[in-house]
Amino acid sequence: MTSQEVVDFVHKHLNTEDNLSDVCEKLLNRCVAPTSGGEGCDNMTVIIVQFKKPLSSAATTSTEQPAATAEEMRPNELGGPDDPQR
Repeated sequence: MTSQEVVDFVHKHLNTEDNLSDVCEKLLNRCVAPTSGGEGCDNMTVIIVQFKKPLSSAATTSTEQPAATAEEMRPNELGGPDDPQR
């Protein structure tokens, strides 16, 4: 897949899947080679970063926004408050 094809694939599946891990799994399944010896036979890793939507539509400058806490920086950490396995 080209970089743009990956972007299009992820964008499409972000609208239909509930978890980023499901989108990652679908992408890796799409990229894996059907037989050994070709592209997609090596180890593959994918990371999808999804930014939070702004709380309000009003534009603010970075000096008006409070600094993120360590917990906010890692919202999907295993065992954290947003851990889907919790």
